[in-house]
Amino acid sequence: MRSRNIKWPALSAALVWLALSAPAVARKQPPLVNLTVLVTDHATHKPVFQAHLTLQFRDPHSRFGKVISYSAKTNLQGEYKFNFIPMETVYLIVTASKHQTLGNSFQITQDNQVIHVELRRPRPLR
Repeated sequence: MRSRNIKWPALSAALVWLALSAPAVARKQPPLVNLTVLVTDHATHKPVFQAHLTLQFRDPHSRFGKVISYSAKTNLQGEYKFNFIPMETVYLIVTASKHQTLGNSFQITQDNQVIHVELRRPRPLR
């Protein structure tokens, strides 16, 4: 009986190519929704104009967990509406002049969800 001479590097390369070219494990894609962020002052409850928003979430189409980051500023009513956001956990960072920065995770559970953020004024140093 004659044994075959298998070339392991070629076989390994073929297996790696097959694994990378095969479709990702069937992972249900979360629905894309609209999300509104409302930023107000904690003490006065007035809207914060031009608050800088950074919204981060995992790309639902990426097999490697790529993070997508959107930046925006609030309008006169202290609002900004993000579109095409996956219905899953997002991380929101809010900064505004004369206010403390806020960073927090939020679970998106429905379309047109509103995240209300109240920013506090910084405390004076003593």
